[in-house]
Amino acid sequence: MNIHTLRRIPNWFYNLVISVPVRIKIAGIILMTVLTLGLTLNYWVTTGLSDWLSYLLTDVRVEAAMRAGNRSVLLITILAAAGSLVIASFLTFLLTRPLVDLRDMALKVAEGNLDARATVWAKDEIGEVALAINTMTDHLLRTQDDLAQTNRRLAATNRIMMAAEREHEVHDVLYAILQNIVQVMNLETGWVYLRDPERDLYHLASWYGVPPTLENSLLYEGRTAGCSCQEALVDGSLPTNAHIRHCNRLPGGNGRSQPQHITIPIEARGQKYGVVNLLCRPNHPVAAADMEMLSTIGTQISEIVANAWLRLKLAEKEQARQMLLESLVEAQEEERGRLARELHDGAGQMLTTLLVRIKTLEKECPTGSMQNGLQSLLDMVSETIEQVRELSYRLRPAALEEFGLPVALGILVDEMMVDSPIAARYLTDLMDDNLPPEIEVTLYRIAQEALTNVVRHAQASTVQVALSQENQVILMRIQDDGCGFDPHGVTAVSEQRHLGLISMRERAAIAGGSLILETEPGTGTSLLIRLPLPEGIPA
Repeated sequence: MNIHTLRRIPNWFYNLVISVPVRIKIAGIILMTVLTLGLTLNYWVTTGLSDWLSYLLTDVRVEAAMRAGNRSVLLITILAAAGSLVIASFLTFLLTRPLVDLRDMALKVAEGNLDARATVWAKDEIGEVALAINTMTDHLLRTQDDLAQTNRRLAATNRIMMAAEREHEVHDVLYAILQNIVQVMNLETGWVYLRDPERDLYHLASWYGVPPTLENSLLYEGRTAGCSCQEALVDGSLPTNAHIRHCNRLPGGNGRSQPQHITIPIEARGQKYGVVNLLCRPNHPVAAADMEMLSTIGTQISEIVANAWLRLKLAEKEQARQMLLESLVEAQEEERGRLARELHDGAGQMLTTLLVRIKTLEKECPTGSMQNGLQSLLDMVSETIEQVRELSYRLRPAALEEFGLPVALGILVDEMMVDSPIAARYLTDLMDDNLPPEIEVTLYRIAQEALTNVVRHAQASTVQVALSQENQVILMRIQDDGCGFDPHGVTAVSEQRHLGLISMRERAAIAGGSLILETEPGTGTSLLIRLPLPEGIPA
């Protein structure tokens, strides 16, 4: 046996003693005390008492007294031991019963029964421990309730956010939110009225679980405030948090017997957008924590409705802007056509008549010097007539009306680069000229503006225009190898380019398409225009 084994023996013995139940420890302590006292007394009677008695009695009498004393001490020791066991049992009961109760209570709490409580048997240390454990359990129960309410609130909030992300139309979002609220609150019926802040009109936006008995009272399109909560929302007397109100529109008695509903105002950014109503169940009070949760949900609903209202107004403004742009472009094309006709029929005819008369005067002129002057005048008038014709053509290109976009675009490229050192290349795989007129005009005007910028600003040596079709989309790409520019910077030189880009983007947007610009200083410029074909046009 080594030294480590010897060192482990005391630890083993100590653990053995510690593991003995408390009742056995108490009984053992009392019993060992009594036995120790009895054996000690018996030893003293056997050894020490005989010496004292030998001075008083004879040896025979001393021996008889010693035997009688030993029997008496042994009997008393046995009786004392038995009595100590009884006392030990009673003390064990008094000490271990509270501990056993504490153990049983702790096991119940560990199993999830937070309603279990320890019995306080006495106002001693064990009683104080029992009170402390009960207090701790109460705190644990409150904490569990708080966590359950928090989880419930977070789950409801998460459902609402998921519904808001999943649905796009505000009425569908409100229905999904209303359904989740009714289920979370263990209710049956709910409805939402939205208000138009501009016209002060209400409409039933969504409802859930409305029974037939309430349809006549709720499912109607109210043009003005139809109940007290809507009127209170308008006049500002409605509380900003969730609260319970008597409903004067639902069927029922008066006073306290009148039906009640939870009202959640929908207010955000200084606007009053409506109310959410949840019908209360009779004899089912709503907890304060649930009302707080509904107030939080009401704030989220208010933001969702406010954002939906903002998107609606922006969409209306964008639609109005789009219609205005379409009208402006249409009016611009009409004005260009009118100017082209006036130039051709008015100024063009007058210049032609002037040219004929000058030629007549030239023939009738008797002197050579006057004829030379008239010839110079004829050349100027002829050049003016060509410029008028070119201007009239640019205002209303005849090739676009006669031959269609694929041919007219090629003619435009050739004409704009004829007096320029830029080498131009035109590519197209469109053989059909049966494109919608609005698409042809849009692409032609964008190409006209883009090629003008190339000639004036690009300092390019080559330019390429490509026209193609992919499925139901017409593509036009204009690319040059010029100096490029910073699309985000505005200078005196580039300001005109930016105005031209804005005009081209607006034209593409009016036709339902897009314009993508790729450029930076020193790398050239590329424009890609994508315009969708209307339905019914073969791909």
